[in-house]
Amino acid sequence: EEEAREKAAAKLGCAGDGLTVERDTDVLDTWFSSGLYPFAVFGWPEQTPDLERFYPLDLMETGHDILFFWVGRMVMLGIALTGKLPFSEVMLHGVICDSQGRKMSKSLGNVVDPLHLIHGASLDKLEEELVGSENQGNISPEERELAWQGLVSEFPAGIPAHG
Repeated sequence: EEEAREKAAAKLGCAGDGLTVERDTDVLDTWFSSGLYPFAVFGWPEQTPDLERFYPLDLMETGHDILFFWVGRMVMLGIALTGKLPFSEVMLHGVICDSQGRKMSKSLGNVVDPLHLIHGASLDKLEEELVGSENQGNISPEERELAWQGLVSEFPAGIPAHG
């Protein structure tokens, strides 16, 4: 809790002793809870008609980048909690990357907003959005700088309107 208090104080620019830090008791780790999804959505742990009819699934479609984070947990939890594999096949799709080899992601700031393609966006507007992503904690200062370098390189005069 002390580490969380220090981080919050640094982020908020205030003294940590005035902050109350409380651990949420009702939180599941994202990867863990997603591992429960294939059967929990059908009413598990109850033996519901939906669970009987729809579980296990036939196909899981995903990107290779989360194979061991997500799919692996689904398999382990499916076998451990239901005695069945959650799906019989896994289909991996491609992952679109930017010119720096990073997965394209809104949170990394390396995707183009379709509205910017329609209406256009100045370099100032693009920078403002990146700074906003950093301020919201979606990207680190290093990621913001990397995304900014990519935008300046790809769109030195901003994104022209095409709509």
